[in-house]
Amino acid sequence: MKTLIFSLLLIAVTTFSQAQEITQLEEAKVGFAPLDAKFTRDGDSFSYKVNEAYTGAFSKDAIGFMKANFDIKNFIAEYGKDYVSYEVTFTSSNGYLSADFDQDGNLVKTFQKFKDIVLPLDIRREVYMANKGWTMTQNKYVASGRGDLIEKEIYKIKLENGNQKRTMKIDPRISGSSVASNE
Repeated sequence: MKTLIFSLLLIAVTTFSQAQEITQLEEAKVGFAPLDAKFTRDGDSFSYKVNEAYTGAFSKDAIGFMKANFDIKNFIAEYGKDYVSYEVTFTSSNGYLSADFDQDGNLVKTFQKFKDIVLPLDIRREVYMANKGWTMTQNKYVASGRGDLIEKEIYKIKLENGNQKRTMKIDPRISGSSVASNE
């Protein structure tokens, strides 16, 4: 009986002593693109293929999306401090945002262009009320600005009613709309 207890005690001590080994892990590196963006470098310009969490997440507020998911300071630290400015283009399936940063990482200007997006509710209502019976076949959104402020934006909307076609340009900052041309 003493031999059995002594054997069990010996097995328990050797098992627990083997479990106390120290395993040293390698250093983990944290990147600057939390949304699994695909990075491409073409000369002095950089491009990201953005994977949206849901359709329209990027085009709804491209500058806000960029600020939430891209850290320019980490980008500069990782990809070089030798540039005077940085042009980073964020692309998605329906458009892109081009952002220019200075050498310190400050956002200087932006340009964005998207096609076939969901129009804001007030623009949709305006188009519907002014064009009853017409069908929107295509739309484009173009905006530009300095820093993170949008100074100029316009929606280009193509409408059809049978054989008739109409193109509208709407500036959301100005109430009312204008018909650009009948094509």
